[in-house]
Amino acid sequence: MSREIKGIWWAFLIGFYLSFPIDFLLADPNSILDLDLEKTKQWGSFSPKSNEDKILLQSILEEARVRRYYQHPLWLRLLHYESKRNGDYKSKVVNPRFFLAERGENHPNEELEATIRSFFVEEPIPEGLIHPICSFPARHHFIKQMFGVDFLKRKNLRCDRFETWKESLQVDSVSVVFVSYYLASPASVFGHTMLKFNQKTNVENGSELLDYAVNAAADVPNTDPFRYAYYGLFGGYKAKFALFPYYLKVNEYNDLESRDLWEYRLSLNEGEVDLLVSHLWELSRAEFDYYFLNANCGSFLVDVLDVIKPNLNLKEKLGGVVSPVDTIKIIVESKEFVIDKKYRPSLYSEILYFIQEMDTEEKKVFFEMVDKNQKEVIQFSSYESKESSLRLPLVMDAFLLTSRYQSHQKLSKNKINSTNYQTGLEFRSKFPDTTKSLLNVKVPPPPEGTHSKSRIVLGGGTSNLGHFLEWRYRFAYHDLLNFGKGSPPNGELVFLDGTIRQYEGKKIEFTSFTLVRLLSLSPYNSISKQWSYLLDLGFLTTMVRDEHLRFWELGFEQKGNFWQRKQVPNLDLAFGWTFADEFSKTKDNFGTLSFLFGFKSQLHPHWERGGRYGPNVQTMYQKEWGNWKLLGGLHFQHYIGQMEKNQTLPSVTLRYLFSPISEVRLQMKQEPHYQEVSCSFHYLF
Repeated sequence: MSREIKGIWWAFLIGFYLSFPIDFLLADPNSILDLDLEKTKQWGSFSPKSNEDKILLQSILEEARVRRYYQHPLWLRLLHYESKRNGDYKSKVVNPRFFLAERGENHPNEELEATIRSFFVEEPIPEGLIHPICSFPARHHFIKQMFGVDFLKRKNLRCDRFETWKESLQVDSVSVVFVSYYLASPASVFGHTMLKFNQKTNVENGSELLDYAVNAAADVPNTDPFRYAYYGLFGGYKAKFALFPYYLKVNEYNDLESRDLWEYRLSLNEGEVDLLVSHLWELSRAEFDYYFLNANCGSFLVDVLDVIKPNLNLKEKLGGVVSPVDTIKIIVESKEFVIDKKYRPSLYSEILYFIQEMDTEEKKVFFEMVDKNQKEVIQFSSYESKESSLRLPLVMDAFLLTSRYQSHQKLSKNKINSTNYQTGLEFRSKFPDTTKSLLNVKVPPPPEGTHSKSRIVLGGGTSNLGHFLEWRYRFAYHDLLNFGKGSPPNGELVFLDGTIRQYEGKKIEFTSFTLVRLLSLSPYNSISKQWSYLLDLGFLTTMVRDEHLRFWELGFEQKGNFWQRKQVPNLDLAFGWTFADEFSKTKDNFGTLSFLFGFKSQLHPHWERGGRYGPNVQTMYQKEWGNWKLLGGLHFQHYIGQMEKNQTLPSVTLRYLFSPISEVRLQMKQEPHYQEVSCSFHYLF
C-alpha cells in the first residue's frame, strides 16, 4: 500500500472515530426533563382567559415593543445573548429548557414576550414542575422593574422550592475563588475559578468550610485522551453550573490535588447578591458549549458577574482567549470590586511550612516517622525521651498532615498507616496547640501577578550555516524561562508557538511550530512521589541527509548540499523524576534537576521507513538567582533502524528579566551537523 493511500486511510479512520458526538456517549433520557421542556414551550405561548388579564397582557407587550425592552442590557445579559455583526443575536445557552419561546435562542424579543405570557399561566402545574415565575425569578425581577407588575403578589403565588433553597444558602457576601494550576491533570492545567457564598455565621464561627460554592465545569465522560483534547479544543462538551458544599471542593482541590486556593471577596450590595442568587437558580436549567481556550469556567464566571455589575464591563476586558487567571486579573483591577483577599494553602504547602521550620534533629525524627509509617507500628512515646529541644508538637503536626496527604495520594493506605494515624492523634493531644504561632507562612505570589500570556520575539544569531534573523510568536501561555511568580511552578504550558527564520542569502523558512507542549517537573521526594512528564506536539526543523528538496519546503535549496534543513512533524513523550530541595528555607540555592525517559517520533520521506523514532533520555537543570535564570539540557536520542542511530543534543540558555513582561535570552545549542548561538528579546502582552 502506497504512502498516499495509507495517509488517506488513516485520515478516514481518525475522522470516523471523532465523528461520533460526545452527546452520544452522554445520552440519558429523563421523562421529567422532557415534560418540563414540553410545558415550558406551551407556557411561552399562553393566552389568558379573563378580560382583565388579556388587557394587562396586551398593555405590557405593547409597552415592551415600543420601548424595545428586549434590547435592554440587563435582559440581554440575563439570557446571555451576544450581538452578531449583522445585528442578530445568539445566546450562549444551548439548552432549550432555558427558553420559553421556540426561537428564543436567537430572538430576545420573542423570548421576552414568551416570558411575559408564561407569567400569566393559571393552569395546574404538573407534579415535579414549578410555575414559570418560580423557575425564572431573575426575569421576574426584570419585568417587575420595567413594567411595575409584581406577578407573585398579583397571583398570590409562593415559590416554596426556590425560597427554601435561597434560605438554606443564607448568602451575606460572595467571593471568587481561584484554584491554582494542576499540571498532573490536562483538565486542570489552566487553573479553575468558582463562586463561594459566604454565610456571616460561618465567618464568625470560623466554619467557612460549611459555606456553599457554585462551580461551572464541563460534563466530561470517561474517555480517551485524544477525544478529550479534540472535543475540548473544537467543541463537543457541555458545561453546567452546579452547587456544592464548599468543604467538598476544599477536600478535592486543597487535599486530594494539593492545589492552593485564593478567595477574593467582592463588594456587592444586598440587591446585587439577591439578583446573583436568582440568576444562578435560573442557570440550573442552562447548558453552555465548552471550549478550553475561550468558553470555560473563567468566561462563564465573567458572564454571571456582568449581570449584577454591568457598570464594570468585565466581559469587554477579556481577550479572544480566556484563562481562569484572566478572570482574576480583571476582577482585581476593577476599582474597589475586591474588598478582601484570603490565601488557603494546600495540604502539601502546609507540610512544607512545617518542615521548613524544623531544625536538623527535628527533620531527622520526622523523616524517620514517615519511613516507619510504611512498615511498622510507631511507638510515639519513645520520642519523648529525646532531648528537650525537640519540638514534638511541630514534628507530630507535620507527620499527621503527611499521613493524610499520602493517604489521599494512595501512597500509604493500609492497616498499619491507619493505626499510626490514630495513635499519632492520641499522642499529639497530650501537647498544647502552639505550633501555628511558630510557623512563618510565606504566602506565595497571588495569581493576578502572573505575566501576560501571548509573546513576540525578535532575535538573531550565528550558526555553521551562516548568520540568521528570527521572529517568533506564541499564542499562550508560559515556559520555564518566563517570569515565574503567579504561574505554574516547574511547568510549561505552551500553545501555538511558531518561529520564522531567514539565514543570510537564503529564503525565509518556517522553522518550528508547537501545537501544544505540556511539561510538569514536580519534585519527587519521600513525601510526594510525583512523576514528571513531557508532551510536545508540532513541527520543527532538523538536518536531513538529501540532495533535493520538495517544492513545498522552504530553506536551503542549493543542490549538492549533503545536509539540508527540513521541516518535520514531531512528537515527544517522556516521563521521569525531578529533584529539588523543597524542605529548607534556602531551597532555591541548589536549583532543580530533572531526568526524563521518553520516546520521539518524526516523519519525513527521506528517512528510512518514511520517518524515524526511538527512545531517549533527557536531563534538565534549572537555577534562578534574582533576575537571572539558567536552563541547561542534555538529550541522548537513539533512533531505531536509521543509519545515524545515536545523537547527543546539548543546550544552555541564560535569561535576564527586565520586567515581568520583557526579557532577553542567550542560547547555545548543538545537534548533529548543526550548531548555533542566538540572542533574543521577548515581550509578553
